[in-house]
Amino acid sequence: LSSFIKNNENLESFEITHGTTPEVVGFLVDALERRSGHPLKKITLNYSGVKDDDVKEMMSFFMNNPSKAPGRICLDHNNFGDNGCFHISKFVRKSGNIFKEIGLRGNKMGPCGLRCIASALAYHATSLERFSIGENHKIGDPGVIAIAEAFATYPNSIPSHLSIEEINIGPEGMKSLGIALARRSYPIESLHLKFNHIGDYELMSLLECFRSNPALIPKTLDLTANCLGHWGLVVISDLLRNRCCSLERLNMANTDPVPYDTVSYAVNSVKCNSTLRELNIDTCGLADEKCLDLLSSVVCDTTSIQSTYLSNHTLVKFGNCSSREISLFLAVNSNPNKSLIARHKVIYHHFAKNFRLDLFQDMQPAVLVEVLTYVYRGFACCDKNEKEQKHAAKTPGNLHRVDGLLNNSLGVTFLILKNCPVIMYGRKK
Repeated sequence: LSSFIKNNENLESFEITHGTTPEVVGFLVDALERRSGHPLKKITLNYSGVKDDDVKEMMSFFMNNPSKAPGRICLDHNNFGDNGCFHISKFVRKSGNIFKEIGLRGNKMGPCGLRCIASALAYHATSLERFSIGENHKIGDPGVIAIAEAFATYPNSIPSHLSIEEINIGPEGMKSLGIALARRSYPIESLHLKFNHIGDYELMSLLECFRSNPALIPKTLDLTANCLGHWGLVVISDLLRNRCCSLERLNMANTDPVPYDTVSYAVNSVKCNSTLRELNIDTCGLADEKCLDLLSSVVCDTTSIQSTYLSNHTLVKFGNCSSREISLFLAVNSNPNKSLIARHKVIYHHFAKNFRLDLFQDMQPAVLVEVLTYVYRGFACCDKNEKEQKHAAKTPGNLHRVDGLLNNSLGVTFLILKNCPVIMYGRKK
């Protein structure tokens, strides 16, 4: 392997997993020293027994040969602690902008080592994109507070993808983290907080920091396998109801079951949201048919044309949903043209399946005009030959054809206008 790394100029990255040979880092350093050509993009040494002295040897080599340092380095599930963190921070202070990803999961670092790395990253690693410190059980609240304090002066240098999993964060740590993230001028891409025993109080401490500016909440928030209850879902739901909320992916799978009323409040908040694309709350009590019907009404409310038009047209993934109807709606929502999606849902549910004139009563004129405009275009197909009509009436996605259902376009249009408030459409009333 050492000879292969040394002689292969086209090699971009390599990974050693469960490579517990004591000399593995020594062989790697020797190969990189003799290697010519472009530097490696990524080095991964997972479950390889890397110790403090090995980290020191590797970082010393990179300090003397910064042109050969990789852009991404993952040292997950090894045996180094605070001393190894010190050597990593020492290299970062000298050549910090080289690293775009640092993975340090499952090691023996504590708050002191994490503080050392975080302070170096905040001042010297502005290009860092991913930082993972999960499963370091010694970190706890002091370590998270150390990260928040280190990035307090330069909050925009917080990595775009931050993974702090399974380290038992408390309320103080969550609040400090939220304050640091809320000081940024734009949201980070993802925040992973799985398996942290986070309860309602801890989550409220985090999200309270975004109440004044929900546009700064992370785009992806992963709260899998925590202890969220009624108030946790209520706080998240209130943020989703805010039109400025930037949340795009929310994962709350394997959390504690909550009452139906809480689930209803949380799911209905999605109807008001225009940014959320993925939602996973599988074990919060959404497995029964009653709750699936609730979600179905959110992505396509068929009580009236106006309600259908104002349904959620953004959500494209809902956990491991087994409902065929909901899956159909989610597939249709993947179309980037949201106005087109809304009109297709209106046509399919109120014209193709069930034409009811009473649904037009008390409709807002702006919505009615748009609906009639789209319907008129569909009716125009009746003047073409049968082949052209079937081709023009097909809708994108998995929706059925609308052809052959309304034959007399002029008569139906007058009938609609007769049963609706008088509106101006072009030169016609």
